[in-house]
Amino acid sequence: MHMADSRRRDLIARHLRTNPAQSQASLASYLREHGIKTTQATVSRDLTAMGVLKGPEGYILPNDAPIAPGAAPEASVSVIRSHVLTAAQADSIVVLHTAPGHADVVAVELDRWPPRGVVGVIAGDDTIFLATTSKAAAQKVASTLLGMLSR
Repeated sequence: MHMADSRRRDLIARHLRTNPAQSQASLASYLREHGIKTTQATVSRDLTAMGVLKGPEGYILPNDAPIAPGAAPEASVSVIRSHVLTAAQADSIVVLHTAPGHADVVAVELDRWPPRGVVGVIAGDDTIFLATTSKAAAQKVASTLLGMLSR
């Protein structure tokens, strides 16, 4: 990561710790006020790289998001619904398929908020393996993910 990227992301994080931002444009404006010229597209990429979530109050840092124990935030559910095409159990592993190039986006969310029973996530280009604690756990995880996809 370049020094400019790091400074920009540090400023975004500092701002979001005290003020949820309502839009990417408002964040770009905040950055300009602090001497950093940027575009909405760059802010969007920064927010994704930082794992920033969009909730009813605006953009917030993932550590600031209120999460029920064992529950994925709505932003994670949205990522899964948007990118996962299929989910299938294979013994104690759950295999997810995405469009080419989308597996890493989903894997980041699953690493951040793993479903109960998941002990590891491995992503390729369009495939994700979720290692679980048992065959029963894999069945439950696959069922939960398939339930998310069908909504």
